[in-house]
Amino acid sequence: THSRFWRSTVMIVKGRNVQVNMQRRHMEFIAATINTIADKESRNRVAILFADAMQRENVNEHFHPQRFVQACAKEEDN
Repeated sequence: THSRFWRSTVMIVKGRNVQVNMQRRHMEFIAATINTIADKESRNRVAILFADAMQRENVNEHFHPQRFVQACAKEEDN
């Protein structure tokens, strides 16, 4: 059996069912990539779009959108 940490979610991508199993390292990678966007407004917009999509698709039961958006902010933004 799979533990709750290995639980997958099914989502529809281009008409196909796709298993989603995002771990913390995947979300940290996305946040670090978003953090490279130089323009603060664009970076925040992209972070919020990703957070909304990941929450909607329930990619991880422990996902916190607000914490994700904060992780996407550059240190000088805080």
